[in-house]
Amino acid sequence: MTVRDTDRHDHQVRAFGAAAQRRLRALTVAVVGVGGIGSLVVQGLAHMGAGRLIVVDPDHVEPTNLNRLAGATDVDARSETSKIEVAARLARSIDPDIAVHQLPASVLDADTWRELRCADVIVGAVDEHAPRWALNTLAVQYRRHYIDTGTLVSDESGTLDVSGHVATVTPDGPCLLCLSGYDPSQASMELDPGLTAAKRAAGYLSDAPDEPAPSVMFLNQAVAAVALGELLNIVGDWHAPRPYTLVDLGRPSLTAMHAEASPDCPACGPDSTRGLCDTAPPPCFTPPEPPPPM
Repeated sequence: MTVRDTDRHDHQVRAFGAAAQRRLRALTVAVVGVGGIGSLVVQGLAHMGAGRLIVVDPDHVEPTNLNRLAGATDVDARSETSKIEVAARLARSIDPDIAVHQLPASVLDADTWRELRCADVIVGAVDEHAPRWALNTLAVQYRRHYIDTGTLVSDESGTLDVSGHVATVTPDGPCLLCLSGYDPSQASMELDPGLTAAKRAAGYLSDAPDEPAPSVMFLNQAVAAVALGELLNIVGDWHAPRPYTLVDLGRPSLTAMHAEASPDCPACGPDSTRGLCDTAPPPCFTPPEPPPPM
């Protein structure tokens, strides 16, 4: 027997109201990338009372994930449990009634991208530009809410920078490209390994191997908390719209930044697929074939 929703969410309803709770329970939320931030978002959504989750990630648990992956155990790392299985297990341990659909793939897989069309809200917790491009395209084309998250831990300036961001794309607001949330040229290189290799050979890219990015649980928790608050604002309208929030734990501070849609944005402007839904084709994830040799 499960705890009745009226009891489980009583204190949350007292804060944000029964109508917001009903709308939250009716939502399908896709969490793309269920690593450090994404696993915490899944955990929070299960506690908050989201009705259905779609969890997307092609990766498995590794020992280096255990400092920040909510719900993961040492056994998961040894047995290489999939991250989506850990996320689903965590969500159901909190709320046995929650529906969780697992997709062990990248959002750059065309079939996976199509499956996400049924989501009301997309939360992105991805590291690279190409997945952000794909999720932004989905949100614009199908008029979905998209919450993008990310963190940065760096000491390049001589002072340790422990910060993050939450960008909120709404159906009628600026898209992630308007918010400078990804670099289209970087997305193109990630989609085309041949282009990356050519640029590296020409000296435009470093030959040094990519180092794993620093990541800590407490920063992920701060960013996930802001993202969950933005998601609740979609159903509860408890604060003014906030397209971009900077999270700086060094000061500490939260900085809300206003933004407008760019009128000539190629991703969401007049010549884009905005609102076209299935009448527009999905984006092309396959790089073009090289021309035949002369």
